Amino acid sequence: MRTESLLETPLSREHLRVTLVDHTADPRVASFVESHPDGLPFHHPAWFQTLVDTFGYRAVALACEDDQGILCGFLPLVYRHGWLRGKALWSLPHTPLAGPLATSDAAATALVQAAVEFTEHEVGQHLHFKTLCPDLDQRVPSLQRCEWYPTYMIPLPNRTDPLRIGAPGYQSDIRRGVKKAKEYGLRAREGKSIDDLRAWYRLYLAGMRRKMSPPNPFRFFDAAWHHLHPKGFLRLILIEQQSGGSSELVGGAITLMVSETAVGEGIGQRDRTSTLHLHDLLYWESLHIAWEAGCRAFDLGNVPTGQEGLVRYKRKWGGQPHPVYRYFYPAGRQHARLTSPVSLQRRLTRLGHAGWQHVPLAATEWIGSMVTHYL
Repeated sequence: MRTESLLETPLSREHLRVTLVDHTADPRVASFVESHPDGLPFHHPAWFQTLVDTFGYRAVALACEDDQGILCGFLPLVYRHGWLRGKALWSLPHTPLAGPLATSDAAATALVQAAVEFTEHEVGQHLHFKTLCPDLDQRVPSLQRCEWYPTYMIPLPNRTDPLRIGAPGYQSDIRRGVKKAKEYGLRAREGKSIDDLRAWYRLYLAGMRRKMSPPNPFRFFDAAWHHLHPKGFLRLILIEQQSGGSSELVGGAITLMVSETAVGEGIGQRDRTSTLHLHDLLYWESLHIAWEAGCRAFDLGNVPTGQEGLVRYKRKWGGQPHPVYRYFYPAGRQHARLTSPVSLQRRLTRLGHAGWQHVPLAATEWIGSMVTHYL
């Protein structure tokens, strides 16, 4: 389960040490993430294993424990070799947020110091993680910090308090939007099978092609379904349009939930459904599911600079901006010039003018797999 200590931290008075653990076999890791108020779905061993199974990454699971063997911190990392970014130790790729999860600043610092030590073992390798922690570079001065696009989170009330969805002044607008969606025949249900996941994925794939964004391959969501859904950490919400006694799948989204935070992922919708208030019904159902599960926040995701319409929409739902930070080791000016979602989307948009919209969905999935894995 546990291995011998890799790093005796300089904080010897606190009796902390960092060890490598097997995240699939050490029950302390899942228990720690699930009980930590800041634990995210992306810290959980089930998500960690999803990445390993899908992309074949080599996992490095660092745990910080006290002299009684009690876990007080966890940092999931994988080795990744990209064509453009070279060799890197990431926490984590294909993931909005990760980085160290700890019960104290001392434990978080020890984990990051251990990750730096791992990075130094191989020439030309660098360390990269993205987190909400604002001051890791002050505790580990060799890190370089770059501010990234903020993520928008909706605070949720206690389960015993009523759920009022929307920012002040917009709650009635949201209720009207949900009512109109139902008047158009839209109904929500929860996906329960791998066939439901496959049906949703076709909509997701078409939507990512429409937005000129590289999609994750189906095997990624298949692995997530296998590792997360049985534990209740992945919920698939499907939207069907009922008409004339029949129904047609027109949209869907995934909600990931661990501890107190839920995260919306992978919205897909059929063409020509933008006027049906489909997104209103999706968010409405997703927020209710998260609240009923006891979550205290719903993460709507980040918004790149310049997308003011998206900012307004997320604020309408009660989303509040939270700064996101990227950290690198070793420091270098090139890290501040990493390809942003906006610039990547613009490049794909130029490709779209040459026929991207007509690329078969199977080819879209393959191209997305190459881009997300190797770049």
